[in-house]
Amino acid sequence: MDERGRRRAYSTPQVAKAISGDPRCGTTVSRVYLATLRSGSNTNPTIAVVRAIARFFDEHRGFDRRPVTAAFLLGEDEDDEDRELRRRLADHQVRAIAMRAGDMSPAQRRQVLRMLDVLHETTAGDGAVVDLPQ
Repeated sequence: MDERGRRRAYSTPQVAKAISGDPRCGTTVSRVYLATLRSGSNTNPTIAVVRAIARFFDEHRGFDRRPVTAAFLLGEDEDDEDRELRRRLADHQVRAIAMRAGDMSPAQRRQVLRMLDVLHETTAGDGAVVDLPQ
């Protein structure tokens, strides 16, 4: 988190340098290799690389976040809530909303959540918007 409460994004070179410079990881990775993993053009990292990535993000997670493990990254310890989250985030519009919310301050996110509550209350069961009185 940064000083404004926003989640901090780490660059690919930053992560590669941290992993390669950490003797506990037992492996090195280049920024190009990590970029291919992020883009999906490389889909078969070694377990040492998966563990190193998990270690980096676990050590840089917020105190209120679940631990990041190799099993988590591999999708092996998903519970029903994780599967539902993954299913919902598969929608491009949902991801776009979430990404934009990630750049907002906590106060702005609370305001957006209140607006979403109002929108949710005004929709019918089939998703159609109900006209609000003027």
